[in-house]
Amino acid sequence: MDTGSYIVYLSVALFCSLIVGFMLYVVFSRVSTIPFKTPGHWSEGFQGPSQGVSDISCGQDSAEAVALSEMFVGRSSTTEEGKPDLKELKLILSKLACMKHDLVSTAQVVQSTLYLPYSNTHDRENPADTVARCFTKSIPPRDLDISFGTWKQRGEELINRLCTSYKFTRNNSEYARGLFRSVWTDTFSIAKNACSPPPKAVESESPRNVNGFTPESVKELGPYSGYY
Repeated sequence: MDTGSYIVYLSVALFCSLIVGFMLYVVFSRVSTIPFKTPGHWSEGFQGPSQGVSDISCGQDSAEAVALSEMFVGRSSTTEEGKPDLKELKLILSKLACMKHDLVSTAQVVQSTLYLPYSNTHDRENPADTVARCFTKSIPPRDLDISFGTWKQRGEELINRLCTSYKFTRNNSEYARGLFRSVWTDTFSIAKNACSPPPKAVESESPRNVNGFTPESVKELGPYSGYY
């Protein structure tokens, strides 16, 4: 083989190697779609935001919760209790949003609420336990009303204090209260259908009951005393 042919074959081989190497790089650079953390920021793959759309857990399931949280961005509290109150309010919003996420999920497993912490200031029981009982439809309506009533009462109390701490205008204060009511109502309406057992039919009120049925039209009539 002369020198010219050797150089040609070597050039072709190097060119092919570069093409193969570039293709391998492209393929392997796209294999991992799981987000990984680099100093200072999160790098996302193809499965969506790993940290949610805000500092509200499950915020992707409640635009109102995210909007309420963002009302405090860039503002400073004028009281010492402002920051702790805001932290607790965001926790309540996260519990409502994550409960909604678990209840509407087709997987029917306790996932989003699993690691949310219990707080004796606004929780009647661990949020994950509440969701687990929902899946078995074992929460009496009265207990469900009490749990959600506690969240609502505490959330509204925190918002009233925060509106003062962060010097919200009257319109902003009303808007914040409206957002919280929307988040609470949305999750509560889902929970009422998912958590409590269906009401039992009263046997005496069913026309198909084998024990007999008295129509409403004859209930007020006296006993029959005539002849057959």
